[in-house]
Amino acid sequence: MSNMEVGMQFHLPTYAHVTLPHLVKLAKEGEAKGVSQLWVTDNLRSRQSFVVLTAMAYNLNIKLGTAVNIQYFRNPVDLADSAATLSEVMDGRELVIGLGRGNPRTPRLVRTPRPVSILRETAQSLRRLLDGEGVCFADYPGLLDYYHFNPDATFELNFRAATPISIYSGSNGPKGLAVSAACMDGLIFGGHYLAALRTGRVPEILEMFDRSVPAGKDPASVPKVAEIKISLSHDRDRARDFVKENTGNRILAMYRQGFTHEDIESLGVAIPDVERLDEVEKKRAGPHEFRAMVTDSMVDAMFIAGTPGECLERMLEVRDTAHQQGFRQLMFSELGPDVDEAVSLLCDQIVPNL
Repeated sequence: MSNMEVGMQFHLPTYAHVTLPHLVKLAKEGEAKGVSQLWVTDNLRSRQSFVVLTAMAYNLNIKLGTAVNIQYFRNPVDLADSAATLSEVMDGRELVIGLGRGNPRTPRLVRTPRPVSILRETAQSLRRLLDGEGVCFADYPGLLDYYHFNPDATFELNFRAATPISIYSGSNGPKGLAVSAACMDGLIFGGHYLAALRTGRVPEILEMFDRSVPAGKDPASVPKVAEIKISLSHDRDRARDFVKENTGNRILAMYRQGFTHEDIESLGVAIPDVERLDEVEKKRAGPHEFRAMVTDSMVDAMFIAGTPGECLERMLEVRDTAHQQGFRQLMFSELGPDVDEAVSLLCDQIVPNL
């Protein structure tokens, strides 16, 4: 489909064993075979996202982005000077800064107060800083308190960004969507996109976003990116085993965060299976025992996983649906148990057919 871009995300904790030069090599392979944007995640204890992107910028000629920077990990001044510095080696290519509250494990690492207010204030102050304006954080009380800014100080970058920098939201909750549409440039529909397709909730979520787009701006013109969780290998079992822990954590997050039994069953997942998984996790079982509780139906709810041949048919259906829903890009994430094999399979057997 000619107007659907292909993005590839490196989830940096997943690739902790892969060196930065190796990541660059994989990214170059993706670029050569049709990937139009390279994304990296933002994770404490992992490789620093802007350092990784700078290495990418020197070696690639495609767009780059963060999906997403966590609003509690980097204050807006730090984000602005990092992004603007990176822009100087982008040669005019677009850079996207994704913003979001993080995954369910974020509160284990840092305090996460007032997520919607912090998202709004971060996006607004970051935009002003990147546009060369002075920012006094007395105007942003949530950030003032969280980052201990001096309320009398004015922050202004002493240099200007050299390439277009867009701000996309990774928030998909009702209040976050309203804030995102009002003060950001695009939307990243995160790693639960496949699950949301099965529950039928994608149109409702997109409608919440579109109706908050400012008057005079066509919602259809706002870029939207769908994150596709995929795991590819010539060895079907290995591809699926690779994502079981991730899958189990995502299913439990849904189960514990207010999704109804009806919602979960609409994924093809049996509630007794989720209850057993919940019990095992609460007992702090080891990874092997936890993964053993993750069923095939859970994997299929969250991932497209297996050999390229069996994944392609489902991927084509997802592509068509995403296009009809107005998404501009499919961003592939996780990729597979052997990252070299997975990138090759994705780029040689999936991307050309999209």
